[in-house]
Amino acid sequence: MSAVQSLKQTPLYDRHLTLGARMGAFVGFDMPLWYEGIKAEHLTVRERVGLFDLTHMGEIFITGPQAFDLVQWLTSNDVRRIGDGQCQYALFATPEGGVVDDLFVYQINPESYMLVVNASNVEKDYAWIVKHNNFDCEVANRSDELSMIAVQGPLTDDVLEGIGLKTIRSQAQFTFRRTKLQGNKLTICGTGYTGEHGFELICENAAAPWLWDRLMAAGKPFGVAPIGLGARDTLRLEMAYSLYGSELSDSISALEANLEWALRWGPDFLGKEFLVKQKAEGVKRIIAGFIVEQNAGAPRHSAPVFSERGKEIGQVTSGSFSPSLNKGIALALLQKEFSEIGTPVLVDIRGKRVAAKICETPFYHKAK
Repeated sequence: MSAVQSLKQTPLYDRHLTLGARMGAFVGFDMPLWYEGIKAEHLTVRERVGLFDLTHMGEIFITGPQAFDLVQWLTSNDVRRIGDGQCQYALFATPEGGVVDDLFVYQINPESYMLVVNASNVEKDYAWIVKHNNFDCEVANRSDELSMIAVQGPLTDDVLEGIGLKTIRSQAQFTFRRTKLQGNKLTICGTGYTGEHGFELICENAAAPWLWDRLMAAGKPFGVAPIGLGARDTLRLEMAYSLYGSELSDSISALEANLEWALRWGPDFLGKEFLVKQKAEGVKRIIAGFIVEQNAGAPRHSAPVFSERGKEIGQVTSGSFSPSLNKGIALALLQKEFSEIGTPVLVDIRGKRVAAKICETPFYHKAK
C-alpha cells in the first residue's frame, strides 16, 4: 500500500476535491493545503469569512467524580477560572520542563470535560492522560467519531445565522454550547486560531457533509470560501500563536515559549516544580518575533538567526510571508539577551543573511 493510499480521509474529502483543493499529507490525513491560493484565502478570512475542515484535530473526554482533579493536575492553566460552558487554553507540561501538547479545555460540568488537542499528538496525549489517571474518572478518545468545521472571519455571525443559529451573536468567545440543528447534534465553540471572530463547530462524522454544505450555501452572499492548511498557518503566525513542533516541544518549556500567561502559580500541576525553578533562575532563551526589513523573501523553519556581529543566536521556529503586512515575519527561539524589541538581527534566507528587527507580537492588529 502506498503512502498516499494509507492516509486517512475526513468526511469532507469529496467536498475538497470538488472545490479543486490541492491535497497533501498532514499528520496522517489527506488534507486540503489550499484551494485558490494561500494569500487569497488568508485575506478572505481577514476581510470576510472562511471555512476550515479541522476534523483531524483530536477530542478526548474525561468524565467521572474526579474529572476536575485529573484535568487540574494535568493542565497548566487554572480550571477553577472557568465554569460550565466555558473553555481555556492550556498546556500539558512535563516534569523535565518540556511540553507534551497545547490544548483547549472545555468544561461541560465539573465531572465532564472535553479536551481538544493537536492532530499530531492525539495518541500521545491520550496515553499521557491515561498514564496519569490516578483519579476516579474515565478517559475516552472520540477523535475518530467527530468532525470539526471552523467558521472564521468578521462575517461569521451572518453565516451562522443563515444556517439557523439565530442567537449566535449573543454567544461570547471562549464559551461553548450544545444544541441540535435539523436533528443533528452540534457543539458550538467560541474558539479559533486565526485572530478573527469565529466559531468551531463539532458534530458527528455523518453530519459533517450536511453541515459543510449548509455553511457554504448560507455563506455565499457573504463571500465565504474554503480555506486550506496553508492559510491557517499564516493566519496563526500573524497572531504569534504557538504551534506544537515549532514553538512548543518536549525540549522547549512554557516559559521559553512566552506562555507564562497559560500557567498557574497556585495549586500544583504536573511539571510545575521545574517551571517554578526556571522562573526563579530566569530563562536563557525565549521565543521572540521579528520582521524582515527588506523584500528578500520569507524566513523558514530552522533557519539560523545571527546578531549584527555575526554570532549565531538562535533559529526560526515558524516563518512565512505575511499577506496582511506584505513582509516576511518569523518567530524564533533566541538567546534571551537578543530578544528585546527593536534589536537588529540577521536571518538566513536562501543562503543570504538578511536584516530583520525584533518586534512586538502579534504581528497583525485589526484596524479599528
